[in-house]
Amino acid sequence: MVCAANYEARAFGVRAALSTHVARARCPQLILVEPRHDRYSEISHQVMGLLDAWSPIVEQVSVDEAYLDLAGTQQLHGDAHEVARALKHAVRRETGLTISVGGGASKLVAKIASGASKPDGLLIVAASDQAAWLAPLPAGVIPGIGPVAQQTLRELDITTCGDLAQAPDDHLLRRFGAHGPDLKRLAVGDDESPVDPGDNRKSLGREMTLDEDVADPHALETLLLDLVESVSYSLRQEGLLARTVTLKLKDTEFVSITRQIKLAQPSALSRPIFEAARALLKKSAQGEPYRLIGVSASDFTTGEQLSLFDVARSERDRAVTSAADKMREKYGDDVITRARLLDSIEED
Repeated sequence: MVCAANYEARAFGVRAALSTHVARARCPQLILVEPRHDRYSEISHQVMGLLDAWSPIVEQVSVDEAYLDLAGTQQLHGDAHEVARALKHAVRRETGLTISVGGGASKLVAKIASGASKPDGLLIVAASDQAAWLAPLPAGVIPGIGPVAQQTLRELDITTCGDLAQAPDDHLLRRFGAHGPDLKRLAVGDDESPVDPGDNRKSLGREMTLDEDVADPHALETLLLDLVESVSYSLRQEGLLARTVTLKLKDTEFVSITRQIKLAQPSALSRPIFEAARALLKKSAQGEPYRLIGVSASDFTTGEQLSLFDVARSERDRAVTSAADKMREKYGDDVITRARLLDSIEED
């Protein structure tokens, strides 16, 4: 199973959640590599730390994506263009990586602008220009509008954001229910959701927006395991144990589904967190296609109490995990790979 693809592979139609058999058929010269969650987390922490220099309000939404609220910072750092250029330079200097930066009066416009400027781009859209800038773009640039929703919109002769902004309310209400008016509002960049820094100590999560809707249960579980590995490693790096696991899904009708479950005992190990998340997935996903999948851990503690029944298994898991982490530190990030993820790389 493909968890992510670079731009060169995407040019051949390789996307996240694609089976490796299909991926290789589309791109025979494809090179598959194993996930390196410890390295991803290390660089992510480094980059997110750099963002604090430009704004006290930073919302991290994934390992490689964040929002900054620059309101009130212009006298200190200059306008959005100046901040974006300085930020790109700082990340390149400190990590050797390139980033894309998008800016706008709302999180929605900033996200779309960032996507439009990839890779290694910079695009700032003024509030006065956002409706006109969005108008010719395909409606699918709006987060949550996947292939199924786009087909529904095409049946209404709606293909662009401009078309959507002009669509009759009653048509959208009939096809999308209460979400219809929201789509019109988003089509002109009207998004009032704030940049929410939250409390980094309250939860720790990862999510993945998929290039294509995914319904296959095995594919969803494999993606979930990949996310859990990243979350659990970050928990261990922070010295935290989580009591609660939360699964997040977003379907083709833009509806977010969130489910929570309490662990039998606090943990930072992949096995119990994945087992809990997978149980939630099996209850929530009954063959429907999804556009986003995410998992988070919360309700933290730094101590652990185990029943006698669970002691042996927990100690065994902890010993294996500790040994794996030490091997990664000594021999490199990719020396250890979860068997299921390795199977997904070598399948077919």
